[in-house]
Amino acid sequence: MLCNLFNNVNVSNKMFILKDAKLCEVLNEENTDLESFTKDLQEKTKETVEKFKGKKVIIKAFSFQPNLNGYKVIAKERKEDLKVGFEKLKGLCDLKVVVSKEDKELITSLKEFSDVTTVKRIEELNGKKLASKIFSSNDNVLIIDIVDVIRIGQVSKGQIAESFITVYGRAVEGNKVLALKKEATYREIFETINGNVDSLAKVVDGGSLNGKQVYNLDNKITSETRSILFLSTEDLPSNESYSCINCSKCLRVCPEGLNPIKLYDLYKRNEKEEFIKFGGDKCIDCGLCSYVCPSNIEIAQAIKTAKTFQ
Repeated sequence: MLCNLFNNVNVSNKMFILKDAKLCEVLNEENTDLESFTKDLQEKTKETVEKFKGKKVIIKAFSFQPNLNGYKVIAKERKEDLKVGFEKLKGLCDLKVVVSKEDKELITSLKEFSDVTTVKRIEELNGKKLASKIFSSNDNVLIIDIVDVIRIGQVSKGQIAESFITVYGRAVEGNKVLALKKEATYREIFETINGNVDSLAKVVDGGSLNGKQVYNLDNKITSETRSILFLSTEDLPSNESYSCINCSKCLRVCPEGLNPIKLYDLYKRNEKEEFIKFGGDKCIDCGLCSYVCPSNIEIAQAIKTAKTFQ
């Protein structure tokens, strides 16, 4: 269903798909000390390894959001780190590698290190259901990203753990994956990849469906940043929204079976108890309801805000 959804939508800034990109090493560690960004990655990587002992682990190499799928490029360019990471993990836990059925090249690449299970991209949206499908139970199951395996390999080799960021948008020389080894601001990244400040209209950190807008380019990115959209006015859809036309598309696409437009309405009316009664706290912030809305209503953002102020 999700694949058809992607194919049928023409809103440009919601569709950034990485094709034939190369991994570019920028802002590396040369002539710098290990700053907080790098230390954070190193410590999180070590903590991750400790959590794995005796556990069932799903290593995820796919995302339902197109602009977060830089896995093929990253796995190819960091093959040796990946190999070391897998060797480290295999002695600690029962691991399964999970890839989208569509990523044929990535499937072949990862089969060098482990057996690979293929799934539909939309199955990323519910970790418990994914765990039950892979291990027949969601008890004692951890889900990590293939990038974490690469970092484990790098730390095991005594190297600096990297952060990998996909970059898109007409305001920069985008559609590429960046490897960072030091702390950086959005502005530094923007300038490093020849950003055009005159055409920059909006910056989004995260997935194109549910990322967060960045208002200050001098803010530092975090070790959790996986994608940045530097959008020009050409990338942006219309900001004009309309009244709900009761098409029920948001209901049909919600992976949790919620009624998103109802939750949106309850939020607008400040009916907190009813919001919880209708399952607002169960929303997983996937952003699909806003994505399919023909009236351009910011349903997902409203629900996210409502959960924050419950």
